[in-house]
Amino acid sequence: MNEHIFLPKPLFTRHVCFPDYIGGFSDYPEHIVNREFQTKEFDLHRNYNLHIVLGGKGYLVTEGKRYEVLKGQGFLYGPGMRQRYHSDTSEPWSIRWVHFFGERLEELLDGRGLDEPWLFSLTDLLPIEGLINKLLAVGRTYQIDDEYAVAAALYELLTRLQTTSDRLNVPINYASDKIRAAANYVRTHSHESFSIEKAAALAGYSTHYFSRKFGQTFGQSFPDFLLESRLIQAKRLLASTRLSVKQIALETGFSQASYFSSCFRQLEGMTPLDFRSMHLIGEEQ
Repeated sequence: MNEHIFLPKPLFTRHVCFPDYIGGFSDYPEHIVNREFQTKEFDLHRNYNLHIVLGGKGYLVTEGKRYEVLKGQGFLYGPGMRQRYHSDTSEPWSIRWVHFFGERLEELLDGRGLDEPWLFSLTDLLPIEGLINKLLAVGRTYQIDDEYAVAAALYELLTRLQTTSDRLNVPINYASDKIRAAANYVRTHSHESFSIEKAAALAGYSTHYFSRKFGQTFGQSFPDFLLESRLIQAKRLLASTRLSVKQIALETGFSQASYFSSCFRQLEGMTPLDFRSMHLIGEEQ
């Protein structure tokens, strides 16, 4: 088998998921893929890349580690990732793939494949193989009205994968590194107008995924982190300058002095002026 099927763009533009390119190889020991970051081949800078092994074996290489991938196992790459995988030459894999895109896939897939390839082992290959074959069969004779059938089949495939599979590779916490880098930037630029959308863009994630990962990493929401950062700067200015409360509010990213004072009192248990007075008294002593 050596099959490549490209599907037209759907008429409905807000499918949760939709296949762009499907296909497979059997008895092809020369199958090898070596793609760099943000490759535009097959639109993989925008699309996910899913592979399922139906027989034989192959290998996936990531971060200097090589994983053997056997029948009933597979892997998923998120958009823009470096991709390294190949068939075993003596026992070439029989493999099927789906390149796909959609709305809010980070949420549907719970972030799988975004920071590193997701390698998985299926507890039941049969229904997954059936759905892959259905996609291929419809793709071979694709007509306009088949749009809904392939979207539904792919959705079932992706949801089944997550409920009937076990992870093979131990996750490397790239996400936390990116979240921390964005958080450090926010700390030093908290006086600027800042939204969670902007912070998520700095990390390279969707707002939903960033918000969830931020909470897991820091144990607090992004808005709370941003408020804390601004109040830290405000306390520094209160303690070291004679700027008015209104000036400090504006200098630290608050649009109104009254809101600044309210937040300060709620989190610090005193007014900004009380904080300044306590600090000055301590200096005189």
